[in-house]
Amino acid sequence: MTEQQIADHQQPTAPPMVSDRRSLCGTSTTQAEAMLPDVLAAVLKAAITSHRDMRVLAALLEQEEEERRRLLQSRGAVVAKEHGTESAISWSEPSGRVWRVTSEGDTSRDGEAWAMDFLVQLRQGRQEAHARRDALAAAVDEIADGFTQLGLKSWKSERMSPAREDMKAPDVMLGDRSEPAATVLRYESAVNILSAADQLRGFAVLLRAEKSLMGAVSVARGVFEACLWATAVIDPTISTDERLQRALTRRLARLSAGIRLRRTLGGDTDADQLVESDGDMDDAHGTNRDPAKDISDILAYAEDRGWPVKRGRRTPEITPLSIDWLSENLERRIGIEGYAWTSGSSMAHGEHAADTAAWVELSQDIGTAPAWLIQLWSNGAWAGPRLLLATHAAYTGKGSLRREYQRFEELFLSGAGKS
Repeated sequence: MTEQQIADHQQPTAPPMVSDRRSLCGTSTTQAEAMLPDVLAAVLKAAITSHRDMRVLAALLEQEEEERRRLLQSRGAVVAKEHGTESAISWSEPSGRVWRVTSEGDTSRDGEAWAMDFLVQLRQGRQEAHARRDALAAAVDEIADGFTQLGLKSWKSERMSPAREDMKAPDVMLGDRSEPAATVLRYESAVNILSAADQLRGFAVLLRAEKSLMGAVSVARGVFEACLWATAVIDPTISTDERLQRALTRRLARLSAGIRLRRTLGGDTDADQLVESDGDMDDAHGTNRDPAKDISDILAYAEDRGWPVKRGRRTPEITPLSIDWLSENLERRIGIEGYAWTSGSSMAHGEHAADTAAWVELSQDIGTAPAWLIQLWSNGAWAGPRLLLATHAAYTGKGSLRREYQRFEELFLSGAGKS
């Protein structure tokens, strides 16, 4: 946003964060999404329209209509009507809608033969689409199973890896108990890996069901967020202390959320629970403990270490940590992560309602909602696991799920992949 736009629309401002590495001009920041949606849409539309050549646009629309007319004349037409005629072949969709397939405009072939051939192609296309959908869902399930094992089992690491260095760090003293630094980092990563695994399974269910487009978008966004949290606390490009600051900040957020939830529900609610591989409930990190005391112990530890603590409205922070910042700054990102987060977020928040409506109309016409087609909005389900696995490999010195992820990536990005 420009200074003039901030003044015109009376947007609130705040000083830039010290940790913000982006290049900034000025002494204050504001968020464009704080503008009313209709105002923001009007600003964007005016800016885009100012650069549009209406003569070129008119010529393109005219060309598009001419090409459409030629296609209909040369290949026949698919016409939707309530009642068929003797010269047409009827085809019913699962939605109950009946389509009439004719060879209108194509005098080179027998009308009924052309229509039957067209229907065969449609059915074959549907079968191929279902095969691609099922292969993608199976690949997502594979990644989910792998993430589950990654979250529950111990991690092997190479001798000179950052993970091995964390094992040498002093224990984290929290009140009357201590935790190995490596254990703190692994746990805070693992709870988010397990969250990603569960959401990946939900993503696979939605792909197979073909009943909801927005459901797949929202779950893909959740997969991406869980993967980024898991990645942040094992980032091999920062020091053990910096990783601990992130991990304890995430623990503070979870403990605070548990307290808020308990107050809202009016009962006892654990801040977090994790079933270890031996089947026992892990109590070392907050389960069956007093979350308020654990928060106090973490803050006392941070003070003893000389780490500054910011007292936020919802939760204290040892280090600023947000998905927006992580998606733009984590070392092993490839540039699409910021888009993966904002695209899914904007769709989930209703900023592309017209696109959603178009998909819903299509689903009503054809009787299905092919969520697996919308990589544009659900690519967080691909980008999140990619970033996590690359970071985990660099952190431990050992790769995980390479074959499974390669198969998933091929299917997700190509729409076909290898079966």
